[in-house]
Amino acid sequence: MTLLEKVSLWGPVFLYVCFIFWLSSAPRVIPGMARFPWMDKPLHAVEYLPLGFLTIRAAGLTWPRWPLGRIALLGFFFACFIGMADEFYQRFTPMRFSSSLDTAADLVGASLGQLAGWALLFRKNRE
Repeated sequence: MTLLEKVSLWGPVFLYVCFIFWLSSAPRVIPGMARFPWMDKPLHAVEYLPLGFLTIRAAGLTWPRWPLGRIALLGFFFACFIGMADEFYQRFTPMRFSSSLDTAADLVGASLGQLAGWALLFRKNRE
């Protein structure tokens, strides 16, 4: 695999991680959050769904001989690391707070993205 091919696979993952941190940089509060403290959990899942999809796509095409379980585990731990780093980063952002439940919602979204990536991209080739 050439460097250009690797960049075309992993570049979108890197750009999406940058987008996640850009979203976390905004010192904003979602209206109604005080009344509905769980309102942001579905948003976290939706935010991390593309990360799961992009990660399984990049890893599956970079290492096509790896078992799907290993690729999914790599994607899960990567999403876990990014989610924890994002929550840590938010501790230092005005009007934002950090929560382990937000990280859990991130992992749910990333896992759903991985399932979608497997179903759309790899199911036929790996059965």
